[in-house]
Amino acid sequence: MARWLAAMMIGLVLTASPLAFAKKPPVGDRAPDFTLNSDGPYNLRLSEQKGYIVAVVFWASWCRSCPVQLNALEQLQKKYQEYGVKIWAVTLDEKRSDAEHYRQHKGLDLTILFDDRFIVSERYDIDDLPSSFIVDRDGVIRHLQDGFEPTDVDTFDTLLQSLVSE
Repeated sequence: MARWLAAMMIGLVLTASPLAFAKKPPVGDRAPDFTLNSDGPYNLRLSEQKGYIVAVVFWASWCRSCPVQLNALEQLQKKYQEYGVKIWAVTLDEKRSDAEHYRQHKGLDLTILFDDRFIVSERYDIDDLPSSFIVDRDGVIRHLQDGFEPTDVDTFDTLLQSLVSE
């Protein structure tokens, strides 16, 4: 019941905001910039990642389908890390401690960013969890996806393999 209520609250926050009418930035456009608090000592800014390939996944500790994508992306990060691939897991948990507890409990080894005010998720018009996008070395969106199926791992792998070869 608490998870359902939290999901409803996120929906209300998103629809009550002026950015609720935002459209997803299209593939091929420069990724809208953002800065978020991270689980490390510094805030992270997307525009400062030029030269890296950044896959961003939006998730929450209460999301039932998120663990499959997070685990898959963690494996892909290990596979492609030496080629300049970074995976950012942007949590929509309102309490930072919920995401940190999830990370510790699941042994998740991804960079976690906190979008507890839903600013970035609104800008990217996130309406399903997990959702993700991949930005190339020049800051251009190369892939956007709402939801995740286990078979999508192959799509992500193929795309990352192509991007590291460019």
